[in-house]
Amino acid sequence: MMMERKLNGREIQLAILNILQYFDKYCKKYGLTYYLAGGTLLGAVRHKGFIPWDDDIDVCMPRPDYEKLIKMFNDNADKRYSLSSYDVGNSYRPYAKILDLTTKVIAKTSEDEQHLWIDVFPVDGLPDDGEKIKNIYQSCGRYRDILNLARCKLGTGKTPLRRMSKYILQPLARLYGEDRLVEKIENIARSHNYENSKNVGVITWGIYGTSEKMLKCEFEQPTEVTFEGDEYPAFSCWKSYLSNLYGDYMKLPPIEKRKTHEMEAYRVER
Repeated sequence: MMMERKLNGREIQLAILNILQYFDKYCKKYGLTYYLAGGTLLGAVRHKGFIPWDDDIDVCMPRPDYEKLIKMFNDNADKRYSLSSYDVGNSYRPYAKILDLTTKVIAKTSEDEQHLWIDVFPVDGLPDDGEKIKNIYQSCGRYRDILNLARCKLGTGKTPLRRMSKYILQPLARLYGEDRLVEKIENIARSHNYENSKNVGVITWGIYGTSEKMLKCEFEQPTEVTFEGDEYPAFSCWKSYLSNLYGDYMKLPPIEKRKTHEMEAYRVER
């Protein structure tokens, strides 16, 4: 008989930490480069672990390593874990998630989350011209917003107007087509070859826009940071990266900005 045990906030963190630990061992075994990113890197620097209210883990990979991961993970990983992404045909997302199949998730704002996960974002090449970089992120941002609208859970939203507008706008977003939206994002992200670019950044899901930009020579220079008692890889330009994304990153944000994914998570046990 299958049993479901609800996880509290700290148990969710520890469950996704297990995914990161497995992912780290997997990348070392197969010689793949990855780095902590986003709020996970911020947590490592500011808290030596999770941001207290955080409930996910973000990592990023150079596009060549990301492509290798996409091709090989599901063929030789522990059966407890699975990779989902648009590229392997089991997700609408233009990035990857490593899922723990022994967990179950019920999200309030999305119908797509089924298991606890870590996010894996590809890092792509960017042009030298600042205006072109701005256009890349603006274009991807528009397609990403439409894609999120197409996949959102109806009846959710911070205001009555936003909740009502989803009923009107979602059919239009779906009419445009999820495949078409993802292909637009992917084509933009891949428009500058990673190997030949001086600048790089997360583009497909780069929610911070041009602030995501890094010099490739600094991004590819590894260092280590402490996260929940273990050492994990980070890129050498982590200080400027965190400043660009969060400003005074050592300062805690106001309570109203301490957001989670608003989900319930369960451990599925036999």
